[in-house]
Amino acid sequence: MSVQLQKRLFTVQEYHMMGEAGIFSKGDRTELIEGEIIQMAAIGTRHARSVKRLNRRFNEIPEDLAIIGVQDPIQLTERTEPQPDVVLLQPRADYYGSAHPLPSEVLLLVEVADSTVDYDRNVKIPIYSRSLIQEVWLVDLNAECLEVYRQPTANGYALMQRFWSGQQVSPLAFPNCEVSVALILG
Repeated sequence: MSVQLQKRLFTVQEYHMMGEAGIFSKGDRTELIEGEIIQMAAIGTRHARSVKRLNRRFNEIPEDLAIIGVQDPIQLTERTEPQPDVVLLQPRADYYGSAHPLPSEVLLLVEVADSTVDYDRNVKIPIYSRSLIQEVWLVDLNAECLEVYRQPTANGYALMQRFWSGQQVSPLAFPNCEVSVALILG
């Protein structure tokens, strides 16, 4: 007879309590995905460069229109709190000091991936869609392209487009903010 093993899934509140209790060391890079604590991959130099370039480009958006978050948590559900690489958020007077952003406050979410591209594409992006995040960019450093996901549904994004070096793309929320794919990829 086979026994079905059960996983012990954690809530965001329990995850935060673990951090406050010192269960994670300062150098630990983790995120909570559907109740499971996931060890995040180390950040390589190409990854870091892309994040810095996106941050610099998005800093040109006036702060009364968007707040930029870099590798900060967002709370999607009671059991999911990822730390995307870059997010553009609706302005809030407290700069999200009282609570992490919710999906309805995310204008654009960007994941930069090299070693985690399959996980980001097949696990995280469907979660972002179910959370109704309006636009997600996946910077695929291996394929040297930018995947843009729009029109979220419960079953995934209805629209996905790939952009390559030499092309430009603008966030839905900021159509006048053109971003060069070559700039992102380096």
